[in-house]
Amino acid sequence: MIVFLSGHIHGGWRDHVRELAKGKGLDITFKGPCEDHSLSDDIGVKIRGISTQDVGEGFFPRVQDDLGGRINNLRARVWIGQSDLLIAYFDEDHKNYRQWNTSSDIGDAVALGKPVIVVHGPGFRHSLKELDGRADVVVDSLEQAVNVLAYVCAD
Repeated sequence: MIVFLSGHIHGGWRDHVRELAKGKGLDITFKGPCEDHSLSDDIGVKIRGISTQDVGEGFFPRVQDDLGGRINNLRARVWIGQSDLLIAYFDEDHKNYRQWNTSSDIGDAVALGKPVIVVHGPGFRHSLKELDGRADVVVDSLEQAVNVLAYVCAD
């Protein structure tokens, strides 16, 4: 099984999910966005070889975001398309990270007919009610999400 882990790229929550799944003996390959924030931001200009000298200091951040965003979106769409399931994590301990990409990933997964598990605590219940309505399962913790995976994978 391939599971796409959607959510902010800060902290070690993906490693925690991998360890929980490994502890349960689950044969799961986890995919997701690039977890190296600097590489994620710079990938477009790095591949294209564009610098501030090419486009000007004032315009460079816009070019950097546009090119990086397109390549990161491509990566997400490819892996969501190849995944069997998506886990979308909205971390209440990191509310300052606007998690629009996570919402976009849910929309892509639903459009492709991929099952979705949404993970968030009660602090996001009201603000995520429409996204919760698109999910197959909504749980409060990463541990609960991995327990759902264990049940799905059981003989």
